[in-house]
Amino acid sequence: MEIHASAQDILFKQPLAIAGRVLPGQCVLGVEGRHGRHVARAEAAGVFYRGEDGLRMKQDIEAMRDWLPQDLLGAWREVQKMPAGGARNALDWVLWQLMAAQRGEPAYRMAFLPSLRPLPTMVTLGVDEPQCMALAARSHSAAKALKLKLDGHELDIERINAVRSARPDAALSVDANEGWSMAHLERMMGALLACRVVLIEQPLPAANDHELQGYFSPIPIAADESLQTIEDLDDVAQRYQVANIKLDKCGGLSAALLLVHAARERGMKVMVGCMGGRSRAIQPAFIAAQWADLVDLDAPLLMASDTTPAAAYADGYIDFDDAAFVIDTSEQPLWATASPARGRRAAT
Repeated sequence: MEIHASAQDILFKQPLAIAGRVLPGQCVLGVEGRHGRHVARAEAAGVFYRGEDGLRMKQDIEAMRDWLPQDLLGAWREVQKMPAGGARNALDWVLWQLMAAQRGEPAYRMAFLPSLRPLPTMVTLGVDEPQCMALAARSHSAAKALKLKLDGHELDIERINAVRSARPDAALSVDANEGWSMAHLERMMGALLACRVVLIEQPLPAANDHELQGYFSPIPIAADESLQTIEDLDDVAQRYQVANIKLDKCGGLSAALLLVHAARERGMKVMVGCMGGRSRAIQPAFIAAQWADLVDLDAPLLMASDTTPAAAYADGYIDFDDAAFVIDTSEQPLWATASPARGRRAAT
């Protein structure tokens, strides 16, 4: 087995503003694995607020690839021992694909799925002036669900009102990315209810989760930054109603499937999201999202470039062609002719 890692800068179509940050693009990790005649490829954006980017994740891959067992199952077991993050996510997906190819079936069959169905997905609107967010909402006329990034500023109420006026038909959720206080959450609640918001994502900093203990919210609250791995779940289940599972956070599809079922056992709803990236980065998340109540896999729509095969977006749904989950049998790995990565760019 051969493993090759690379880092590549990719840009957003336009900079994405969230609470406390403006993100022009990402430096993503690319991983290619070769076993016999099969070549599998994966991409991961990493968790930017934990310091991950493509260059760091590439180093993580290079530090351990030489001692991976040569058999696929043995390699998979060793990968599960890696710290949760983008490097483990990408390696996990490479091994899923290689094991599926060895068995002569699409990768999703290893998750006991006979087929994959299109899924309704949220489309993200970055923090902006209210009228700009309303214009962006209208531009995504096919989207049935919109997620508004908000930052704790007094304009938040105007932003949600402007988007609701622009899109009276859409399901709206809001994402504070840890940018609110408890006082701002309570101040916002009336406007959120009036605008029929269906979800509030990570309103408080993860370090302040205790303030949500015993708080009754008439709108479900989702844990994102507060929920990294399954070890966080018991505390999260006491404070949140929705688990936002991202493969870069928890360490890959293998970990995500365990987390999906563990969240359900604790009475939580499940959301599957992503840290960004192009279509190749969200392929394994699309498998995990087959069990989700809420899906937020719109990242390729935000990127200035994409990988192939690309995700298809139509009428508010995301889908992949079945062939996307049957890997290449080329004798020539892509890295043999790949150009070197450019310098580091901000992640998301």
